[in-house]
Amino acid sequence: MSIIEDLENSIDIVDLVWKYSRLKKVWANYKCLCPFPGHSEKTPSFVVSPSKQIAYCFGCHRWWWPIKFVMDIENCEFKEAVEILWNLTWVKVKWFENIKDKEEIKTEKNLYTLYKDIANYYKSSLKKYPEILDYIKNRWLSDESINIFSLWYSDDWINLYNYLKERWFNDEIIRDSQVFLDISRRKDKFIWRVIFPIRNHRWDTVAFAWRIIKTWDPKYLNSPASHIYDKSNILYGLFEARQEITKKDFVIITEGYMDTISLHQYWFKNTVAVSWTALTEKHLTLLKRLTNKLYLCFDNDKAWDQATRLSLELIKNKWFEVKIIVLDWWKDPDEILKSWANFQDFIDSALSPIAYFIKKSHFDEKSINDKKQTLKSILDILKSYSDNIEKDFYIKEISKLLDIPTKLIYDELNKIPNGKEEISWEKQIQASGQDYAIAYIITNKEYKNLIEKELIFIDNIDFPLQDALKNDNFLSNLNLEKKEFYRWLALELEDKLTTLTEDKIIDDIKKLCLKINSDIFKKQSIKLKDVLQKDKNNLDALIKYNNLIKKAKEMKIV
Repeated sequence: MSIIEDLENSIDIVDLVWKYSRLKKVWANYKCLCPFPGHSEKTPSFVVSPSKQIAYCFGCHRWWWPIKFVMDIENCEFKEAVEILWNLTWVKVKWFENIKDKEEIKTEKNLYTLYKDIANYYKSSLKKYPEILDYIKNRWLSDESINIFSLWYSDDWINLYNYLKERWFNDEIIRDSQVFLDISRRKDKFIWRVIFPIRNHRWDTVAFAWRIIKTWDPKYLNSPASHIYDKSNILYGLFEARQEITKKDFVIITEGYMDTISLHQYWFKNTVAVSWTALTEKHLTLLKRLTNKLYLCFDNDKAWDQATRLSLELIKNKWFEVKIIVLDWWKDPDEILKSWANFQDFIDSALSPIAYFIKKSHFDEKSINDKKQTLKSILDILKSYSDNIEKDFYIKEISKLLDIPTKLIYDELNKIPNGKEEISWEKQIQASGQDYAIAYIITNKEYKNLIEKELIFIDNIDFPLQDALKNDNFLSNLNLEKKEFYRWLALELEDKLTTLTEDKIIDDIKKLCLKINSDIFKKQSIKLKDVLQKDKNNLDALIKYNNLIKKAKEMKIV
């Protein structure tokens, strides 16, 4: 039997299809509404045969077997479909075994199983507390929304720990789940909170978020990153939204869980959330399979205005059609819906990126200088767009919004040199070699070991890079301005890396580390020379200087 046959035979096609559409048993088979876009129906015509391991749609007149089903439903290539099935079955596939360490595979498998059992525990806990269910309903959530998004409750840390031990999980994997604050005290960090399970686009529970009941505690908290959970690769609600996204051919992207749940409840089911993180390349890859039309709908505050700008910079020149839903004086989509305002009006009046920048500039229409300055900043952004049709559309929009003839706008745009570097929003950001090393680590944690290996003066690097090499959650130790800077730099770098081979990326990292080594050598040698000039008998400085020169010669820096 071939590896692929073994892989397909190791999964029940009923379980596979169930991850994408709800099945109903009919005699020996199962039926559901066709899960594929372009086939709207009211009567189920999609039949799954568990005995034959096949599916057939009497409306589409097409057959599917496991790999073919995954390729079509995920809109992916054969190799990625095999990887998806591999993640579900853990059947050995040679090229994946080469990529992942056996211990890593074992850890991931255990974590998926562990999170599934924890989810079952939280689900059963909610049934014991009708007052918590009433609290959730008082948040304007219906029974249907509570069931679809599986809102649960954490009631007791000891019972959860015992429940997991009864299922033969050892303390090491329980600790790796990061569900417990302190494994020795067996304390569940989600205790007395409403639980939001976070699932990937294949319905696997990979993390939890929770909302506190008491108002004086932080409202929302989230699971930290783990072997199976990476915020940059998860869109909350994507599984529930995918069919509606393909049907309506656009997606609404919000900030948080309640916004997404509320919009689904009010029939805007093509909504997902970035879960309080910036939009990433990985998010775009997931969405590109479903639509190329994005509607950004972040909260109405300064931090999320910056997030919108960062997202627009990321999306630019990637063949997405993007609009921004402006909330005016409203705080967030959830608040709009609870006020009984018509959210469709906000969608219909969504702005293009250029119109959004003009609106946010708050220029005085009666001031010539304001108009000139606004036009200059907008043209700096427009110059970086690569598609001429898109540019022409925006120029006509600028003409209308600023009341300036299109010919004059074209003339001003052509005055900007083509070789001019792109400016991010209002100022050009200067980044050092160490800043770029941090950006590499944010982009892919696997680059951390290579960077650490290549840096010969590691004791002399600046604190942010030192912390990035030691601490996976180093960004939490930085202020907001620094966080946004490094995230922006990582997004810029990630865009560049998509065009490079892995060998070229490794070569670039080595060159970058060589530059960092060289910069540190120059800085430290000047510092030690100054000390020795003042005190030629300073033995400690002399030893350090000789060691510095020795290391530099070994690396051929001098």
